[in-house]
Amino acid sequence: MNSVILSPHFPRNFRNFAIQLRASGATVLGLADVPFEALSQDLQQSLTEYYRVGDMHDYDQVLRALGYFTHRYGKLDHIDSNNEYWLETEARLRTDFNIAGIQCGDIDKIKRKSQMKQIFLSAGLKPAQGRVCRTEKEVREFVAMIHYPVVAKPDVGVGAARTFKISNETDLENYLAEKTPVDYIIEEFIG
Repeated sequence: MNSVILSPHFPRNFRNFAIQLRASGATVLGLADVPFEALSQDLQQSLTEYYRVGDMHDYDQVLRALGYFTHRYGKLDHIDSNNEYWLETEARLRTDFNIAGIQCGDIDKIKRKSQMKQIFLSAGLKPAQGRVCRTEKEVREFVAMIHYPVVAKPDVGVGAARTFKISNETDLENYLAEKTPVDYIIEEFIG
């Protein structure tokens, strides 16, 4: 199995994924924008080959790296980063190289909290009530319907960055003044 790992060094504890893949007999191909010498010794030893690009955000560089791996090792069977930040890049590469897994057409379903909520509902689960609210009026209408407290978080985002717990009118005013200009999903607070 030919497995490509994007940024295999980050987060540091995820290097074990590459180490165990190699121990299981996989060809483990690392791709990142840091010098090989910056990788831990055990990670260096687990990689069959490492390809350094100047910028992981430059899709052309990453695409060329996978082209090189394909030329050298044959069909690529797996790509992952173990890092939510690279989900869209992974999906694009899987689509471009016909690698099994989440493709470009699937990515919104796992990147957007609002889309995930719809999948949970269709599976019979009961996630917290929520909706994307783009205007102050929409936020106020939703809060009036489900009442305080609520949570506001970017519809697309990693972890809890720029998340607000809104328990009263003052919190709501602060949220409206401080939120970044991206879509936010407002959800009932489950404590």
